[in-house]
Amino acid sequence: MELVMLVYMLLLCGFLPLYMNAGYVQLGEAKALCYLVMSIPFALALIIGLIIGKRKELKEQKINTQVSEFFLYGTLFSFIISFVFSVDKKTAFLGFEGWRNGLLVSLLALSFCVIICEIGFLKSFVLALLFLAPFFEFVLSILNRMSLYPFAIAGQNNSFLATVGNIDWFSGFLSIWVPLGIGYMHVQKRFSLRFFLLGVYSLAGLVAVLMQGSDGASLIVMSCYVLLLWFSLRDRDEFKSFLIQLMVLGLAMIVVDVLMYYWGYLYSYDENLLIMICKSHAGAILVAAAFFVYRVSRLFEEIKVSFWEKAYKKIYLVALICGLFCAVYFLIMNFNDDFGNGRGIIWRMCVDLYLGLSPWQKLVGIGQDCLYSYAMADDYWRSSFLNVFGNAALTNAHCDFLTILIERGFIGVVTYLGLFGSVLYQLIHIKEKEPTAIICALPVISYLVYSQITFTQVTSMPYCFILIGIAISLIKVRNSN
Repeated sequence: MELVMLVYMLLLCGFLPLYMNAGYVQLGEAKALCYLVMSIPFALALIIGLIIGKRKELKEQKINTQVSEFFLYGTLFSFIISFVFSVDKKTAFLGFEGWRNGLLVSLLALSFCVIICEIGFLKSFVLALLFLAPFFEFVLSILNRMSLYPFAIAGQNNSFLATVGNIDWFSGFLSIWVPLGIGYMHVQKRFSLRFFLLGVYSLAGLVAVLMQGSDGASLIVMSCYVLLLWFSLRDRDEFKSFLIQLMVLGLAMIVVDVLMYYWGYLYSYDENLLIMICKSHAGAILVAAAFFVYRVSRLFEEIKVSFWEKAYKKIYLVALICGLFCAVYFLIMNFNDDFGNGRGIIWRMCVDLYLGLSPWQKLVGIGQDCLYSYAMADDYWRSSFLNVFGNAALTNAHCDFLTILIERGFIGVVTYLGLFGSVLYQLIHIKEKEPTAIICALPVISYLVYSQITFTQVTSMPYCFILIGIAISLIKVRNSN
């Protein structure tokens, strides 16, 4: 079982991001079909092996179901019931052509999550292999943003990066792989060889995030470091590790600042929030501030000053609540149809569309990937979509919460929030220091936050479900002990 899972993970993490059929032309379709062809045989083999291996164990042991597992199987239920009552069975099952985020892709991703919940996960030595392809994508995207294209790709333009796809796809990919590297670096023995190698990986990933071009990717950085700080307030040693991570972030900003200062004329996208922050020398300020606090912390450690965990966490919570209040206020005051590169009008139309559904559809949804099919079958929404978007097919709400609300209804939203919320809550509240908890929690929170301004794709969602599976497996082991 472990060998089969290892082979699959190497393909999923090493081959899928790199795969292209006709360059960027129909790349979403190509990657989705690649994912299906790659995943179906492995899912069948692993499920059969799991059933055979677990049959005796299920007879001898009591089933100890976690809250997160309840929401995991609730998610499965929401997938199925939304398909049963979908407005377009073919689209709901296979997904909209060109995107393929229907029931089949979702079931496969969920299957590997369940499998990993039961069998555990791979040994750490495999991680070096899994990180190679993402590191290549980081470096290639940085080169692309500086107008350097090592090899020609059909359909190439500045809205596409590396071999992943457009900026939204690429940022979704980054929301998994950059926090994963930061988490692994954070838990390593300080200044060991693995620590420095992961430092190079994290630095490249952060530079890729800062240079990719969209303002929304700032949510990846903020959510990752905000949660990492909470984990780091457990003791002084953890806090010092967090300060080192801040220095790495500051160093990434300095790298971008230098690139823009000397070769900014080569930058292949419009100036954006992250680039402006880097050009304001925020990186140097962050490195200096983090180093100063690190030295003060070392001084306090030497003179035996206590680390006031409870006080620091109270300050953290107050600051977090104030920050969230300011973010909501900013959103309300600045929201209009043009907000978020046109997301404002998409969100407004999708809310109106949901409110117009029947009570049953509001509960179970209209079917995965069926937004466009539903709109085209209704005279009012057909004219509205054609008037606003022309011949472009709006297949999702560009917000995971809204998309799930429409596609899988209220049941889908409850199970979605319950799954992510319960997993993150249990990871945060693992009493003992557990490196795997940090490693899993950072990409899960980053994916959750960033997905609220984008959409599901096979270059991010399957990885997130695998991490959720690892997290649930860890929670089960900890609770059983």
